[in-house]
Amino acid sequence: MPLRPLSLAVLLALAASASVSTAAPRVFGEPARTPAASPAIDFRAPAFERLPARTMVFDALATSRLEALQRHNRAMGGKRLQIAIHRNVADEALSVAPITLDWQPLDGGQVGRLTVEARGAVALRLALDLSELPDAAELRIGGQDAEVQAVTVAAARQQLDGEGRFWTPVTAGERADLEIWLPGAQTAAAPRVVAISHFIASPLQGGFTKALGRSGACNIDVVCRAASLGQAFVNAENAVARMVFSDSTGSFTCTGTLLNDTVPATQVPYFFSAHHCIDSPAIANTLLTFWEYETPTCGLLSPGPNRQLSGGADLLWSSESSDALLLRLRGTPPAGSFFAGWDAGTLSAGTPVIGIHHPSGDNKKFSRGSHPGFNTLDVGGGVTGSYARVTWAEGTTEGGSSGSGLFTLVSGQYLLRGGLYGGDASCANSGGADVVGGNRDFYSRLDQVFPNLRVWLAPDTAGPTRDYTGNWFVPAEPGWGIQVFPFPGQIFVLFFVYDSAGRPAWYRMQGGWSGVDTASLALERPTLAGAWGNSFNPAAVSFSPVGSATLSFTSATQATLQFNDGAANRTVTLSRLQ
Repeated sequence: MPLRPLSLAVLLALAASASVSTAAPRVFGEPARTPAASPAIDFRAPAFERLPARTMVFDALATSRLEALQRHNRAMGGKRLQIAIHRNVADEALSVAPITLDWQPLDGGQVGRLTVEARGAVALRLALDLSELPDAAELRIGGQDAEVQAVTVAAARQQLDGEGRFWTPVTAGERADLEIWLPGAQTAAAPRVVAISHFIASPLQGGFTKALGRSGACNIDVVCRAASLGQAFVNAENAVARMVFSDSTGSFTCTGTLLNDTVPATQVPYFFSAHHCIDSPAIANTLLTFWEYETPTCGLLSPGPNRQLSGGADLLWSSESSDALLLRLRGTPPAGSFFAGWDAGTLSAGTPVIGIHHPSGDNKKFSRGSHPGFNTLDVGGGVTGSYARVTWAEGTTEGGSSGSGLFTLVSGQYLLRGGLYGGDASCANSGGADVVGGNRDFYSRLDQVFPNLRVWLAPDTAGPTRDYTGNWFVPAEPGWGIQVFPFPGQIFVLFFVYDSAGRPAWYRMQGGWSGVDTASLALERPTLAGAWGNSFNPAAVSFSPVGSATLSFTSATQATLQFNDGAANRTVTLSRLQ
């Protein structure tokens, strides 16, 4: 490794460790430092619609299944909402014969097209078996709204559900078009579509079909309170996103909040919601979040920008008794989002509160109320926990509001205090009395779960909890090599990756730790004045910053590397070479 001696010399000259304050009951928010969005992408094939297509068709859902879904949602104790029905290809596709694609040459590789149609669906999500595709393959998927999303197979393999399937982003309408691109001259079997999520309510449009109905008339669009509540409220609602996630029964929607931490140098996308929404890493892998899903004008039914963020999430901590959930999103929240502040102190009785949420998965809404006190609830199976009770003066919550933040105004900012578990509040009793079975909702308590979340949201000291020295690799993607060299208060990382054309690219990261087991640093690439060889001069090597990277160790043998070098934004899971 000819780069190592120079890098170590530079590293040893750097300053000693960074640290963060141990005080932590309250943190204020800050705007996301995400740059403006890149231009929208399209299918690789410029005449995609003219590519020979192989089509898989599902018939319309029976009315009885729609009615069963409605009954299921009404019976749910928490306010998680099912918005799509799971349909297996083997059981429901009109033809289940193996699909062979008609490959066409394109961009130094081969491209093929597959179309899936589910009659009557307002949106679709496909579950794919990627086992026959190489890591360097790329998938692009679009629907009837001309929006296209892209993912490499290597990245998709980091997002598999509990059955080893990759769930695509959501596409609009009853038809999803999937483009598969393979590098080089070799073709491969098509990705096997094993199931679909047939959406009754679309995450991509304002309002819903009659199957689920829109949120109740008492709900208030956030834009209708922006002027009266000011920038503090606008910031808080920009931290709130709609969640869509999938399992073997269908797709569901909840609400979550992007949280700030105590480390000024970084913006790790911690995301707070409810355990009863997502209770396993496999489901977290399927998570999509939708940002600015809100009408831009008071009284207008419109989804607004509604930016879909894919990539899934890492489940950091959750608890059935408290119903709290902390995730780390793998994608970068869009420009214009906000990292909300939080207060881990105990709520006082009578404190005014607001809620920001997506009732019935609808456009983002506002509720205003107060906190009368705490209740101990049985959350099922004899498991109990203490919850903050809320009664609403205006607005309410509904299915889809689950996990949404409860906020209080502190020193000019709205700070998160917990997430919605459930309750009996509705438009029928909004503004009514705080009585059993009436205008009551219950929220998890940040003050009680904060000791478990402190390691991420307010680490006592930045730095490693273990010795991570050694070689690391990416199990799902060949062509990587990573070496980690920790020093007192510092970390040095040297890695290479081969691109799809077989060309190696070298990178380094070096500097202080930014959090517990986390380093967010500049990403640099080397250049050499002259040629590499047995007698090359290390002093001729220079490094230039090309982007940024965050390396987070999740155990003694696992880590996540996210980096953006200006050309690619990647997140990969690392394993330690034993």
